[in-house]
Amino acid sequence: MRQAIPLGLVLTTILFMAAAAWAADEPATASEPAKQKADASVGSVAPGKGDAAADAAFTERLKQVRLIEIKYLRTTDEKQFQQGRQKLLEIKDEACIGPMVQVLYTDNARYRGLLLEVLGEWAGHGSKVAQAYLQEVAVGDANASNRKRAVENLKTWTGDPPTKRIMAHLALDEVPVFRDRAATALAALAEKKAVWLLVERLVTTERRVVGAEINNMQVVMDIRGQSCGVPTFRHATISAAVPGGSIATATIDLPEVQVIDFKTTIAMPDRHVTADVQMVQIQHPEVLAALKQLTGKDFGYSQAAWQQWLQSAEASKVVPPWEPIRLGGE
Repeated sequence: MRQAIPLGLVLTTILFMAAAAWAADEPATASEPAKQKADASVGSVAPGKGDAAADAAFTERLKQVRLIEIKYLRTTDEKQFQQGRQKLLEIKDEACIGPMVQVLYTDNARYRGLLLEVLGEWAGHGSKVAQAYLQEVAVGDANASNRKRAVENLKTWTGDPPTKRIMAHLALDEVPVFRDRAATALAALAEKKAVWLLVERLVTTERRVVGAEINNMQVVMDIRGQSCGVPTFRHATISAAVPGGSIATATIDLPEVQVIDFKTTIAMPDRHVTADVQMVQIQHPEVLAALKQLTGKDFGYSQAAWQQWLQSAEASKVVPPWEPIRLGGE
């Protein structure tokens, strides 16, 4: 199994990649590999890609946030914790968002809740970096309450709903559970532009194990061999004629080894399992629920019926025209 990596570190890395894409110089379409979306301008979010000055600036901001965490948040004193919370909320430097994610997005539920509160404040004021992080939390966080809170924080923005990253998950993610979470989040954000993608993801063809062929066998081994004991010696007298017509005798030691033949039979059961993997059609209830919530219609899992409706005049009044997903360059 792969080496275990702390959950906070893994998700923080993902969130850094998400935030970086918003600052990219060139827009990335939904068909491009995921790694290409997060290549540009990472230096503005985390060290390692920018110049030395940018790295030093990030480190200073990271120290600032870490000192608040050490001094105020690592405590059982509620008053002291609230002082630290207030200090984080008072930070006005948007470049501190990345360090705050690195420090607070951990397995500590209280830290994570505080981070969501801070990101919500920034997102409500139009910070695209904070909005990017919240979109990733809305899809990728394992806790349903955190995902719901991230969506609620995204709603505080009074402009067009920030949903491009969630739309990208719906369009590109190969993990069905993430697509389903994205569908739920888009419905909660009333993102009607997602209807086209939701219809496409309503029923998907995926590789699934549908059964297995089991062969039970008996393996029989016939084992034969010989066992030799420890050598022993016995005295033996020998006689021989010698010149002159006399007989000479002598005593010598002769080795003796006891040899035992043996044989046995061993029978062992053996089971060989071959998985039956097939391409099957999977219906997604979360996607259907999102479609019904966004359109007020219910055509079940019939993608043809949904697509036919999307071509109608009625649909054109409530569903925006289809357009490709673009990340960055906003």
